[in-house]
Amino acid sequence: MRLLGGKWKGSILWHLKDGPVRFNDLARQLGGASKKMVNQRLKEMEASGLLERRVLSTRPIAVAYSITDFGRSALDVLDQLREWAEEQDI
Repeated sequence: MRLLGGKWKGSILWHLKDGPVRFNDLARQLGGASKKMVNQRLKEMEASGLLERRVLSTRPIAVAYSITDFGRSALDVLDQLREWAEEQDI
């Protein structure tokens, strides 16, 4: 739970499952999360090895995040949680 717990970590992983996503696009996809909150969660997840950050350009700064093999292994757990929630009509 320490690795995936928190309000946005599961959603971030889910949005990265199909390939790298740029920071601003990810923040937009998450809707209710502030950019500061998204940045904090991304740093935590990068430190724990769930995802990696790649600098695309430096002027202006552009970065993309992608899921690691370790992070991808958590997608099965997230999918099971989604299925469970759908069964409960939550």
